[in-house]
Amino acid sequence: MIRLFVTDLDGTLLDHSKKVSLREREALQRMKAAGMELCIASGRMHTEMVQVMEEIGFAAYSVSQNGAFMHDKNGELLHMQRFPAELAYELYQVAKDAELVKLICSGDMNCLTERSAASDAIQARMFKPFVERPDAADALQDELPACKFSFFGPMERLSRLRQAYEANFGDRVTMYYADHDCLDVMPLGVSKGDALRLLIDRLGLEAHEIACIGDSFNDVSMLELTPHSFAMTWAHMDVKKAAAREVESVAAALADVHELNRAAAAPAEGRP
Repeated sequence: MIRLFVTDLDGTLLDHSKKVSLREREALQRMKAAGMELCIASGRMHTEMVQVMEEIGFAAYSVSQNGAFMHDKNGELLHMQRFPAELAYELYQVAKDAELVKLICSGDMNCLTERSAASDAIQARMFKPFVERPDAADALQDELPACKFSFFGPMERLSRLRQAYEANFGDRVTMYYADHDCLDVMPLGVSKGDALRLLIDRLGLEAHEIACIGDSFNDVSMLELTPHSFAMTWAHMDVKKAAAREVESVAAALADVHELNRAAAAPAEGRP
């Protein structure tokens, strides 16, 4: 019996206008009425995920910043993992001269050292405004704790940066291409899958009692966690390989989940 449904946001639950469609909202309401819990797992900040909860009409568990933070339905912080200050500073120094939009993610704040036309274009995809801090690079050494770096730009430049990080910090960081133009860099061991393992342990669930859906490489770790996993049809082939099924919407995945639960309940109902 599936008791927890986990969904990614961008490219999965959110449409092209960064909203939750009526079809998806109604499917989530049916899920809630059936007694299942919801967890939203995203590279976005927790405050952005709260906005999504307000849109769908009920509270959910939250795995934010690709697993660096985890909150319960009441907004209580359950887990947090950040870079050691020295490592965060070193990582930024390697990237500082790259012609990329460089975001320093610190809990519920995304910082950059200066705005540009390129950063304004990225800003349009977010729910919260970036915080401009010219001193952000130096602040990483003490007053600005970082949980993630997000770099935006052409894939060729992102690939060069990733190679540099692999050569110098490969055993100290986790990296994913979160979008066609985005490289996310997190502390080693930070992933949606790792955070979900902590959550299901806290809830007393087994991996077969959850279902997950996503569309990108930062979703692979959670898709591999359970046999009930769904990849969006437009996902990269390597993402699809990590999932048990392909679907075109969260509503379609939830329809399958309801069928699985009905099938699981039928034998129990038939026993004397």
